[in-house]
Amino acid sequence: MTASADAALNGGANSITRREFLNYAWLATIGVVTAEFAVVTYVFALPRLGPGAFGGSVPVGNVDALPVIGADPLGFAKAKFWWVLNDEGARAIYKVCTHLGCIYKWKTDQNKFICPCHGSQFTREGLFIQGPAPRHLDSFVIRAVDPSTGLELSRTPEEGGPVEIPSGAQVIIETGMKIIGAPRG
Repeated sequence: MTASADAALNGGANSITRREFLNYAWLATIGVVTAEFAVVTYVFALPRLGPGAFGGSVPVGNVDALPVIGADPLGFAKAKFWWVLNDEGARAIYKVCTHLGCIYKWKTDQNKFICPCHGSQFTREGLFIQGPAPRHLDSFVIRAVDPSTGLELSRTPEEGGPVEIPSGAQVIIETGMKIIGAPRG
């Protein structure tokens, strides 16, 4: 045996002690657990938006197949909005009351939206009428797309409001792009 091999076997300068080995093993274990936790947290935080899921783009279909001007609002439960069409254009009104987040309903006999929780009332276009709600109803961005080319033909203005949709256009509601209703008054 050489002198350096004999020194290594007997606790020489290049060998590590049992305590150092255990310290390295603990540090490696903590590092692996931390890395696993970071990966799981990252994957959990990623949005899982499938086609038509709330929080993403929801294709509604051809505008000509949707209710006509003046018809009762059409509710889309999966995407949580009301489709409203009037002389000015179309709106996609978020189905959640601006007061405390209750789901309000359309009352055909009264021609308005009424929140069953605290009685806030809104016009067909989502404008505040009465109740404790602090602002008009929120809405989503509507995009009208040419079905053959995929080009955007019209879009809800940034400040909100109705959008005119050309005949034959495909309608897409961007539920991830909410437009906050203006304060009441």
